[in-house]
Amino acid sequence: MYLFFIRHFNDIDHTTPIVWKLIKDNYPVAVYCMNPRYDIRNDYRLLFLKNQGATVDYLHEAVHQYRGIFYNIMQTLVTKCGDLQIKLANDRRMQSGMLTGLIGQLSGRLRSVSYKLMRKLYYDDGWARTILKNTGAQVICFDHIMPKLYLVDTFLKASRQMSIPSLALPHGVYLYTNEETKPKATDERRHAKFNRFDYIIVTNELRKALLANSGVAEDKIFVLGSARYCSEWIIQNRKILPVGLDAVSKDSGKLKVVLMPSKPQCRVDVERMINTCRILADLEGVEAMIKPHTRIRSQEHAFDNLPLPDVSHVLTAELCDWADVLINVGSSVITEALMREKPALYLKYMHANTTLFEELGACWIIHDETELKNALLTLQADKNHIPYSKESVAKFLAQVVYGGNNSSDVLGRYEQFIVGCASKPQAPCL
Repeated sequence: MYLFFIRHFNDIDHTTPIVWKLIKDNYPVAVYCMNPRYDIRNDYRLLFLKNQGATVDYLHEAVHQYRGIFYNIMQTLVTKCGDLQIKLANDRRMQSGMLTGLIGQLSGRLRSVSYKLMRKLYYDDGWARTILKNTGAQVICFDHIMPKLYLVDTFLKASRQMSIPSLALPHGVYLYTNEETKPKATDERRHAKFNRFDYIIVTNELRKALLANSGVAEDKIFVLGSARYCSEWIIQNRKILPVGLDAVSKDSGKLKVVLMPSKPQCRVDVERMINTCRILADLEGVEAMIKPHTRIRSQEHAFDNLPLPDVSHVLTAELCDWADVLINVGSSVITEALMREKPALYLKYMHANTTLFEELGACWIIHDETELKNALLTLQADKNHIPYSKESVAKFLAQVVYGGNNSSDVLGRYEQFIVGCASKPQAPCL
């Protein structure tokens, strides 16, 4: 069995295509969610994988081991409180109100305390070894996650003891070319994050070089390209996308624009971002929306009361279908726009970082608000009028999507690598 451990929306985006490929070729796969707060029952990608034959479940529910009454009580609390938080988050009618907020806080704290107690008292190496043995695990796959989070450390210890290879798979595409991209991006943190895994998969040479320079052993870093943005998955994903823009006109006659900013902590000028939203809202003949980054967490207040419709609930792939133009700051979603041959505007003035697509000239580089207005006016007149070349885009995609490989079979490379790891077990830790 090939085990994949997930936790959030983003890592599922990049893991799903790999699991799909393995299932298609008749490999046994199980996908276990480590995060009891994540709603796996309403995630279209996980439902798709389940329908294709993968085992998909919460880790704490799928691999139940009886360890006494107190264990059962704690596990029930984790499950029920997690379900309640998911229900409150999904039911928009219940999102406002003091009582609802109080219930959400209490259930969250109760779930957190119960989960921490179970981690301390029950979720040890022996527990993890039993799971790996009972599932017949050949390889365990995580995203690029800190080992101290959830139960990753426990499974890494157990897999090493049982000679089962551990892999770290991408949960994004690294595109920054400067060193100080955000406060937590340090060599020490990267080394602590990746050094425990047996194999580390990255999408491009840029990411490999960064990790190697941080002290991660270069001989266990492999460049395979982007599973999420490869053409095979883009085509398949469009077939299974749920509709989120049903109430929005797709033929308004206006230039349809989506702004997708980076996380505020990635050196983004929030004040200029808000001003840019006002400009987009006031432009005649332009229908604009904004989709904040999915990992803004405590900084989500920065997107309150913006003059643009917030389409956080709409999937990026559907927005790329709808839009005539994608406006980007530092997010990797520009890759999907370029794969679909949509005009991509890069707001260089909005952050203090530099990017690979900027250096390769694979986008329309916008230096200030006036240039933004002029670019959109140009595209209103002719949506095909862009100042960057197809050759520059092809060079960018070759590095980012295909990992510099001559073959476009990205998912085939992932499958071959993962299956190959299963036949090369690690030396047991004695």
